[in-house]
Amino acid sequence: MKNILLFSGSNSSKSVNQSLIVAISGLLENANVTVIDLRNFSMPFYSSETEQTEGIPENAVKLKQLIDQTDALVIAVPEHNGSIPAFFKNSMDWLSRVEKKYKILTNKAVFLLSASPFGGGGGSITHAETILKRLGASIAGKIVVNKFHEQLQPVDGKFQFKDELLLKEISEITNRLMQ
Repeated sequence: MKNILLFSGSNSSKSVNQSLIVAISGLLENANVTVIDLRNFSMPFYSSETEQTEGIPENAVKLKQLIDQTDALVIAVPEHNGSIPAFFKNSMDWLSRVEKKYKILTNKAVFLLSASPFGGGGGSITHAETILKRLGASIAGKIVVNKFHEQLQPVDGKFQFKDELLLKEISEITNRLMQ
């Protein structure tokens, strides 16, 4: 059984990307699933001076350990002004410094998503893909979920898919992750 780690690159407590991650986690019945909130792994803004004076943050080490224990990742990244959030980029920057070999995602398949209540998401996926590939990841699939609240509906405090085509596309990629 595969170990799959899911998180969003958002630092918003009301993130539709984190809601999407939770919805997708419910589809992964034949996997060991770990859903985290990246906000629980806060780190100072990366700089070489901070690294030299304070060392690697403990949360970067903990997050790297979680990633090391997984076979694949599902990451939903919001779009901020046509790119990824600084919060997500900062987390990736620190992760790449944990062992001084920045290819921290070598042999990891990543399913990359971006959700928006309106439009957008393509820019963040493009930039996230570039960064994650540089860190060694292989991208198993990419999906932009526009008009989030038209695609998913709240049920008992969680979101479930109401768009059958979207559900099919996501299921095809998650099934590939579990092989």
